[in-house]
Amino acid sequence: MSTERKRRSLAIALVAVWVVFTVTLAGWWLVFGLRQLDLIKRLTVAGAPDLHRYYQMLMWEGGILIASLIGGGLALFYYARREQKRHAQVEEFFAAFTHDAKTALASLRLQAESLREDLASAEANPLLDRLLGDTLRLQLQLENSLFLVNLPRGKFFLEPIRLSDRIEPLRLHWPGVTITQRGDGSVMADARALESILTNLVQNAVIHGHATQVDVNVRRNAGCLSVTVVDNGRGFQGELNQLGKLFVRHARSSGSGVGLYIVRQLAKAMHGTIQFCSGAESGFVAELELPEVLATRSEQGNERATYEATAAGRR
Repeated sequence: MSTERKRRSLAIALVAVWVVFTVTLAGWWLVFGLRQLDLIKRLTVAGAPDLHRYYQMLMWEGGILIASLIGGGLALFYYARREQKRHAQVEEFFAAFTHDAKTALASLRLQAESLREDLASAEANPLLDRLLGDTLRLQLQLENSLFLVNLPRGKFFLEPIRLSDRIEPLRLHWPGVTITQRGDGSVMADARALESILTNLVQNAVIHGHATQVDVNVRRNAGCLSVTVVDNGRGFQGELNQLGKLFVRHARSSGSGVGLYIVRQLAKAMHGTIQFCSGAESGFVAELELPEVLATRSEQGNERATYEATAAGRR
């Protein structure tokens, strides 16, 4: 057993001994005090010396009990405060480490993508595709870890974001997966958090559901935009109400639950909701709702002009 574990075990043992001692002493003192009340009622003047002795006994025992409670409370506060500081230091270290590792992975991924573009005319290289996939997966895990550490104290910058701007990069991340979009709109959300939600949902469909197609359906619903992400994978076999809970494994092959937990917490932080359910025939369905941002007429005209120009360019 390491020194740190011995210290923790000793601290827990001391706390347990203190609790047992104070509870036992307080219980005995209560019983004894009640008995003294009965005795006082029967005392006469001749029994005054005994009454004084009992009074002194109660004073000493009461003082010891109060001192024990104060000392134990201060000790518990000290240990709790020390553990809190230590936990904060570990979180800061983990956040800094995750950020540095994420930066290095982003550079590695950029170089791998550049290499794939240079070799676009050559035959497909499965090792390079696997490198890009593993890099993306590891980068997402680090992103989730960073969100997990910063969620209790994290701040979000909510701004109008067009959903198509966040869905289009998903096709670049998973070129082997068909990602379709029906409908569009703008939501009030944090750009990084919204990207993490969509990336986690697609990653979950590809890794755990072995999906080859993901459909994103956007529709308006009472001041909100409902974003339904449906895949054609093998779906989820288990209790749906357990999804989104941290470190809950539904099977040996399932993940740690961090991804969907992050998705649920980020949606909640942006004043939205998310529900998980199984598909009608197969696959997995995630229904995300976020506050909608209504575009002005000028913005709608600009968007329409941009869409028509893009469509004309494609023709």
